[in-house]
Amino acid sequence: MSNRLELRLIGLITLVNVAVGVVVGGLLYDFAPEHYFKWYPSIPLFYWLMAIAMAFFLNLVKQKKGDVTVTTYMIVRFCKFTLALVFLWLYAAFVGEQLRTFGFTMMLFYFIYLGMETYTLYLYEKKRMNREKREKNELENK
Repeated sequence: MSNRLELRLIGLITLVNVAVGVVVGGLLYDFAPEHYFKWYPSIPLFYWLMAIAMAFFLNLVKQKKGDVTVTTYMIVRFCKFTLALVFLWLYAAFVGEQLRTFGFTMMLFYFIYLGMETYTLYLYEKKRMNREKREKNELENK
């Protein structure tokens, strides 16, 4: 992936993360202030770091192997899920304030990002299949 494309991807990830974080945080703060907790910003930060790490890891795999498989993507998803559980456990062990609200918010962010990442993988696979089909057609036409 070129540096420009990497910067655009990081910018897009950051923009989406800030937008989702501000909207969810604003809804919690304005409409359910009893459920807003001071550690809320740690959740969008956690998912932003995970999205950046996932993008770099999948790019690294693509550079080494030439393509990203669904298996690789699912392994990364499993790691992200495990890290989310560890993050939740650490919060429960060390902070423990409004644990239900924190857990629900973590789950909400998890599903939001799961949907976005699944859609991104779908677009990537669609592009890859079109490229392979085009290459196959070019080889057949020669």
